[in-house]
Amino acid sequence: MPKYSVWRAALATAVAVLGVAAFALAQGTPFNILRPADGAIVRERVRIEVPRASIPEGGFVAIYIDGRFQTSLAPRRDDKEPRLRYIWDTKVPIVDPSTQKPTPVKDGEHTITVVLYDPDGKAIDRAEVRVQVANQEGISLPAIGTRLQYRFRLGENVNYKQHDEVILLAGQTGAEITGGVTGEQVAYEADTFFNLFAYDIRGDTFIIRQRANKQQVLAYNQPVYTLGEEMFRAVLQFVTPLGRVIYQNVDTTNDPYVFRVMVLPVLPELRVKVGDTWTSWAHILLPDMPVERARKVLAQNKVEGVEWEGGYPTVKIRQTYEGTLSGTLEFSNYALQDPKVKLDRTLWFAFNAGRLVRSEATIEIEGQVPTGVQPARLAGLGGMPGAPMMGAPTMGPMMGAPYGAYGAPYGGAPMAGFGGGEEEDRGRIGTRARRGAIGAPGVPGVPGVPGGAIAGRRGATGYGAPPGMPGVPGVPMMGPTSGMAGRMRGGYAGIPGVPGMPGVPRTGGLQAREQAPLKLKVIQSVQLLQQ
Repeated sequence: MPKYSVWRAALATAVAVLGVAAFALAQGTPFNILRPADGAIVRERVRIEVPRASIPEGGFVAIYIDGRFQTSLAPRRDDKEPRLRYIWDTKVPIVDPSTQKPTPVKDGEHTITVVLYDPDGKAIDRAEVRVQVANQEGISLPAIGTRLQYRFRLGENVNYKQHDEVILLAGQTGAEITGGVTGEQVAYEADTFFNLFAYDIRGDTFIIRQRANKQQVLAYNQPVYTLGEEMFRAVLQFVTPLGRVIYQNVDTTNDPYVFRVMVLPVLPELRVKVGDTWTSWAHILLPDMPVERARKVLAQNKVEGVEWEGGYPTVKIRQTYEGTLSGTLEFSNYALQDPKVKLDRTLWFAFNAGRLVRSEATIEIEGQVPTGVQPARLAGLGGMPGAPMMGAPTMGPMMGAPYGAYGAPYGGAPMAGFGGGEEEDRGRIGTRARRGAIGAPGVPGVPGVPGGAIAGRRGATGYGAPPGMPGVPGVPMMGPTSGMAGRMRGGYAGIPGVPGMPGVPRTGGLQAREQAPLKLKVIQSVQLLQQ
């Protein structure tokens, strides 16, 4: 071999090595996967991290699981974190981009690949680790099964986050209800935070004090309001180890905005193991519905398996129901006649710790509602109710439309919030006055739809649109009724109301039909928060 050929080969090798070294030096940090480590045992949500400094300006990374593309990420300029992170949820099936077919992530070895790209989209480096997924590993039930029971410890605080969504299936709902808007709409979203405190234990009965700490509400993806701890009151419940409430000190229908309750699922009486089935009562509880008005259905239950959830070994229970409810199901301003209901709920229960870890539910509801809804209620929302507070013993007048008057004029008169200090009693004032300070008026609402005179509720005079959050355009969803004023016996001033949402004009035909279809989907999730 000629000497010059050897020299050229050595020079090319040296240039390549220097080029790689220069690139690494320019980046300051070599490109690799910092977390998880190669060979690590992982479960549930896995953090995949690479050094941010190893990504060139304008560059990005692509993440693959078992050779299937998951996502691409680029560091933000305002992000000063030293690591770029991606969360891989091993409980979520991996979707093949070419076929869109989901494949569950099974326990065993899986490969994580991260590819580094320059600003032009050229792959310039890659890193790879192999991990062992163990979502079911290390969990076993006795051959005779395990007994599922709640185990509250005296003085213990257990905190949950509950998420609710109401999706209107407007395509099948009809213009009478939706104002002519078609397609699925997320009309309402709320995150509510609950605290369950083990106040006392008497025999095998737990005395639990429930209280909502905070609620954040959106309507049509727009923030409506955030309520703090001062807006809520505690509810005392006597609860059995199976989750049955045998006594509650408050009727939450009196003020569901103040007294909020998270419903614990009822557990089976007998021991269960994987594959066992049984029937139990399940609540159909819609957002902002008082628990006393929830409909109970006899649902089918099955233990589908055991797996880690939230750091706990749990049993995974599938709960289903499909049928027609006789009578009415009250929802927002409507009473659905003989609705068809489909429930699909999955529960993760920590059988050793004795607590609910997570719940995911989808409720589909289809029924008939009267089209002769009071036109005033098709306007936007009014002000929020007065807060339940302790203050001067003076009577606060109602801040909404005056008694003896009709509803808010359609020409654009404001719909103010209801103040603290009085409680409506069957549509009349003066029947049973509650003492309290004056509630602050709500922010004026936007004019609603045109219409005629408004009939009063329960045979009394009308008050215009009730306060609360909006629902469908022109239909205030989840709003409190006019009786939900600030709480009684010495309340202090209620908080100002939130702005009203606009009603949707109609082209006529509101009273043309006695019944109209209403179809909606409710998504509910409950998550145990880390203590």
